[in-house]
Amino acid sequence: MTKLYSDLAYLYDALYQTFIDYDAEFSLYKRLLQKQKAKSVLEIGCGSGHLAGRFVAAGYDYTGVDISQQMLELAQKRCPEVHFEQADMRTLRLERVYDAILITARSLSYILTNADVLSTFRQLKNHLASTGTLHFDFIDAASFLPDLNPDTVVEHRALYGGQVYLRQSRYTPNLTTSFGWDWHSDFFIEVPGQPLQPIAQDDATLRAFLPDEIKLLLQLADLTVFAEKRQSTYAFDTWIFSARHA
Repeated sequence: MTKLYSDLAYLYDALYQTFIDYDAEFSLYKRLLQKQKAKSVLEIGCGSGHLAGRFVAAGYDYTGVDISQQMLELAQKRCPEVHFEQADMRTLRLERVYDAILITARSLSYILTNADVLSTFRQLKNHLASTGTLHFDFIDAASFLPDLNPDTVVEHRALYGGQVYLRQSRYTPNLTTSFGWDWHSDFFIEVPGQPLQPIAQDDATLRAFLPDEIKLLLQLADLTVFAEKRQSTYAFDTWIFSARHA
């Protein structure tokens, strides 16, 4: 697991709430759930709980799951009334089913092999009610990978708690097992008129997908896509797929 979700969970929490419009994210998922008249929701990759409180406030029977204990500690502190579980989506075993399951925050990008993606879909299918639906986003390989340049430094700045944080990232294509890339990040505190203050480094390997890959893996898990939508995020293009029992 990347340090950004473990040792650096506090830094993720500070940065991403300035990168991501969580109100817009919640509104998007709420529209999907309203169409299906869902009442119970399982969020995979709930992170530090930015969506959790919104779901509970809207009256949903909500459970949040994440693999990172550090992220869940932040989530529980942010939303003490919410039920969270530490679990790996590939081997998920909860004793109930849900009207809707969400994989948020492009979390599927960290599942690097097709076998593990298939295992994930099969486990989530087992947690879906008979009329339940699965909704998730993933990075579009066709638009993301061709433009990757290892010599390009991608910068993201965030003002949080009176500090300006800077992340400098380099992306190197890694096609060993999938449409993947290696992501190296350097994190700094930026103070005007002073040299950058290094605070951390992180390395991770992620993957993107082609829509047809996802459809095939869902089919092998006895799930079928009934809606799809392409959209842009702060850093890359994504697809949002909705699936149900085949």
